[in-house]
Amino acid sequence: MPFPSRYADVPERVPESLSDLHGPIVGTVPLPLHLSWSGAGRYDVTNPSGRLAMYQIVITEGERSDIEGYLDAAFLISVWPKLRRLLGPGYRVPWEDRFPELVEAAELAEPALREELKRARLAIREGRHF
Repeated sequence: MPFPSRYADVPERVPESLSDLHGPIVGTVPLPLHLSWSGAGRYDVTNPSGRLAMYQIVITEGERSDIEGYLDAAFLISVWPKLRRLLGPGYRVPWEDRFPELVEAAELAEPALREELKRARLAIREGRHF
């Protein structure tokens, strides 16, 4: 008998509505050990990279109650274009299937993200910080 997929319960963990997300929008957020078991454990949600890292952890490690308590709808939409690139299809597809506004945000941001990646690659090739 094959083992169940590690992604089998992801669709059940995705909230019914983005309005169910009521996470913090300012400050440093400590994540409990069951979410951030091997990392920093504290994330500044006003810092875009800190927010991105925290949202990735909560989506991949959290239960629905964690997702609803640590994510904010407006912040999720704003980071989704980058976050979706960090998530495998086992996570990305259920979220985008439930929330077409995430797909729309990603499509709108795609040209700017491509340019940002080009600049980053060029900076790396030239040995500059980006």
